[in-house]
Amino acid sequence: MESRPHVSFAILTFTAVAAGALLLEHTGFFDGAFRREILARVDAGDVVSISEAVTAPNIRASNKASAR
Repeated sequence: MESRPHVSFAILTFTAVAAGALLLEHTGFFDGAFRREILARVDAGDVVSISEAVTAPNIRASNKASAR
C-alpha cells in the first residue's frame, strides 16, 4: 500500500483564496477598487516647518501663562 504525500490544509486554503481573488479581479469585480485618485490639496499656510513644530509647545505654554 502506497502512502500519499501529505498536503497542508493551509496551503490548499491559500491556493483556493488566491485563485478566487485572481478570478474576481479578472472578471472586473475589483475594477477601480485599488485605483483611486487622491483629491486632497495642501495650502502653503497648512505646512509646518521643523522650527515651528519645536517652538509650538513653548508658545502655547507662554499664552496660557499670560492668560492667567
